[in-house]
Amino acid sequence: MNLITMKLQHKAWALVLIVFGLCALGAMLGVRHIVGASFGQLEAERAQREGERARRVLNQQMLALSATARDYAFWGDAVDFVAGQNPGFMADNFDAENLGYLRITEVAVFNAQGHDLATVAVGPDDTLGRVSPLRVTALRELALPVLALSDTKQALQTLRVADGQLEMVVVAAVHHPDAPGQPPQGAIAMVRRFDDTELTRFADVLMMPVRLSFDEPGHQGQDIHVLPVDAEHDDLHAVLNDHRGQPVAELVLGLDKQLQQAGGALAWTGIGLAVLGCLLAATLSVLLLDRLLLRRLQRLHGELRGITRRELADSGSVRVQGQDEIAQLAQGINHLLDRVRADAQAQSAAHERQEALQMQLMQSQKTEALGRLTGGIAHDFNNSLAAITGWVRLAVEDLPDTDHPSHEALQQALKATRYADGLMRQLLAFGRQSPPKLRRLHWSMLIEETRQMVGSGLTRDCELVVDYRTDDDEVDADPTQLQQVLVNLLINAADAMKGQGRIELVLEGIDLPVPASQALPSGVAELPAGRYLCLTVRDHGPGIAPDHLERVFEPFFTTKAKGRGTGLGLSVAHGIMARHHGAIGLQSVPGGGASFQLYLPLSQRAAAVSPVTSPGLVTDQGRQILFVDDDQLVRHAWSALLERQGWQVTRSRDGEEAWTQFSQTGKSFDVVLTDQSMPRLDGVGLARRIRASGSAPPIVLISGHVNEVGADVLKDLFNVVLHKPVDASDLDRVLKDVVSTGETQF
Repeated sequence: MNLITMKLQHKAWALVLIVFGLCALGAMLGVRHIVGASFGQLEAERAQREGERARRVLNQQMLALSATARDYAFWGDAVDFVAGQNPGFMADNFDAENLGYLRITEVAVFNAQGHDLATVAVGPDDTLGRVSPLRVTALRELALPVLALSDTKQALQTLRVADGQLEMVVVAAVHHPDAPGQPPQGAIAMVRRFDDTELTRFADVLMMPVRLSFDEPGHQGQDIHVLPVDAEHDDLHAVLNDHRGQPVAELVLGLDKQLQQAGGALAWTGIGLAVLGCLLAATLSVLLLDRLLLRRLQRLHGELRGITRRELADSGSVRVQGQDEIAQLAQGINHLLDRVRADAQAQSAAHERQEALQMQLMQSQKTEALGRLTGGIAHDFNNSLAAITGWVRLAVEDLPDTDHPSHEALQQALKATRYADGLMRQLLAFGRQSPPKLRRLHWSMLIEETRQMVGSGLTRDCELVVDYRTDDDEVDADPTQLQQVLVNLLINAADAMKGQGRIELVLEGIDLPVPASQALPSGVAELPAGRYLCLTVRDHGPGIAPDHLERVFEPFFTTKAKGRGTGLGLSVAHGIMARHHGAIGLQSVPGGGASFQLYLPLSQRAAAVSPVTSPGLVTDQGRQILFVDDDQLVRHAWSALLERQGWQVTRSRDGEEAWTQFSQTGKSFDVVLTDQSMPRLDGVGLARRIRASGSAPPIVLISGHVNEVGADVLKDLFNVVLHKPVDASDLDRVLKDVVSTGETQF
C-alpha cells in the first residue's frame, strides 16, 4: 500500500511541476498580448461610446429646439398670426431676452404658400434685426416639404453649415391645436447657431475638449473614427449628417491614451505576478497533495463505504473538516442526503400548491361563467332598463311642476336605472376589459353619494369622516366604476375593524412628481407629471401583514375567512384605476391601520369628455325618424318620448320591416335610430342596405352589445353609436346634432 502511495505522490509532484511550468510560460507569452489587445479594444469601445454620447447630447439639444418650435407652431396665437389676426405675435414672443433664454438666433414664419411673413435674428450685442434674404430663401426650401406633409405633427430637423459655423434648424408646421385634421396653415423655422459659446457649453457637458471640423466631413468612410495625435492623445471624429443623411461636419473630441498606457504597465505586472504565483502555487500544491489531499481522500472513501452498508435513514453524514474542495465535497454529500430526505416533504408541499391552483382555477372559471351569463342576458336586461327609463321619463315630463310629491321618487327611479346600467357595464367590463365611459364629475359629489349608499349598512357601525382639502375636484371618470372602487375600499376598511371604528376619507390635490424626500406608494411614481387628485381611505384596524403587501392586488388573493371574499375586489380596483390613467397605492403599519390612496388626473376639461347635461328645449319640430327595435316595451316608451320631443316616429320591429318602410313607403327620413341584435336582419345589415341605397340619412346605433361589432364597421356604417340605456335628453341632443351637421361622432 505504501509503495502504491509513494508512486502516486511522485506522479502528482511531476504533474504539478509540469502544469505550473507550462502555466508560467503561457503567462509570460500570453499576458502581454491578451492584456494589450484587451485594453486596445477597451480604448476603441470607449471612443465609440464617447462619439455616440456626443452625438446623442447634440441630438437632445436638437430635440429640445424641435419641442420649442412645435410648442409655438401648435399655438392658437401662431395660427392667428399666420391668418393676419395677431400682428404683435413676433414682438410679444421673440424679443431679445426670450431668444437668448431659448438660445435661438433666427426665427422665420411662413404662410401656407411658403411666403415669409416675418423674420427676426439676434445680432451682435443682442440686438434684433431681420434675417437676410439669402438665409430666408434657404429656410423656405426647408419649410416647403413640411408644408406639403399630411401629418402636421412632423417637424423637419437638420444640421447645416453657414458662414463657417454649424447651425441646428427645425421647421414645424403651424396648425390649430383643436383641428388636427386640417392641412398646415404655415410654418415656423427656428435656428440655433452652434458658435463658440455653444461649443464651450457642449464641451462642459461632455467634460472633454471639443471642436468642429468642416474639412471633408465623412472622408474616412466611417461614422466614427479615431486619428492619432501624439503618444498621449487621440482625436475622435464623429460625423454629423443633415436630414438627408449627407455629412455636413465632424465633432472632434480630444481623448487621452491612459487606458493603453495602463494596459502596458498592467501587462508587465501581470507577467511578474503570474510567474511568482506559479512558483508559489507549485510549491504549496506539492505539500498539500502529500500531506492533505491523499490522506483525506482515503478517509472520505472509508466513510462512504461505511454509509453504503447501512440503511439510508440511519446513515447519518460524513465528517466535514476544513473549508477546501474536499470539505465542499463532503458537504455536497451531506446536502444530497438531506435533499433525498426533503423530497417527501417537497412532494407534499407540491400537492398543497396544486390544490391551491385548482381552487384559483375554479374561481377563474366562475368568473368566466359570470361573464358569459352577463353577456347572455345583457341585451334583454338593457332593453328592460331602456323601457323603464323611457316610461319614467314620460311620467316626469307629465308632472305639472317639480314640487309634485312624486317628482323626487321618479328622479330616484331614474338614478336607480342609471346605477343598474352601470352595474351591468361593470360586469361586462370585468370579463371584457372594456374601457370606462368617461364623464366629467365632481369627486366630492360621488363621495357623498357613496357615503349615503354605504351608510345604509354596508359599513355597519363605522363612522365615516370626510375631509375636503381642495375645491377643484373635477375628474374625467366612469362614475359607476369609480363608485365601485370606493365602495370596495370602504367595505374592506369596515371588515378590517370588524364593523366598529372610524374610517377617514381625505381628498386633496397633488402635483407629480413630488420632491425626492417625499415617498410615494409603489406604482404611483410611474404616473406622468401633472396635477392629480388623491383620495385617501384610512382605517384604524390591525393593518396588513408585511408579507402580504406585495400580493394584495393579485387576483384571488384574500386574507378574509373562507366564504367572506373571493380576492377579486382589489384586483378589479387596480384595473379600473389603470384604465382611468391613474393608480392605487397602499401604505400599512402593523397595528396602525391601512391606508389606500386613489390617484386620478385632474380633469382636462376637454370637449371630448362631456359633463352630464340637462334636457334642452325642442327646436326642430316635425323631423322624420325611423325607430327600429325588437322589444315592444322599448319601442312604445321611446317612441312616446321622441314624439313628445317633436319627432315624427315610424316604428319597426326588426331590420327587414325597417328596410321595407325605408324603401317602399316613399317617406323621407331625417335619421334612422336602430338596435343591433334583432331577428331576421340586425342593425349592421340594415345599415349596409341603407348605405347602399345612395340616399342614406344619418344612422344612429343604440345597443347594449356595441363591443360585439368591430370598430371599423361602426365607423363605416353609423354616424353615432350609443350604449343602452341612454338619457332621453342626451338622445334628443345627439339626434338633432347628427341631423343638423350630418357628421360622424365617436
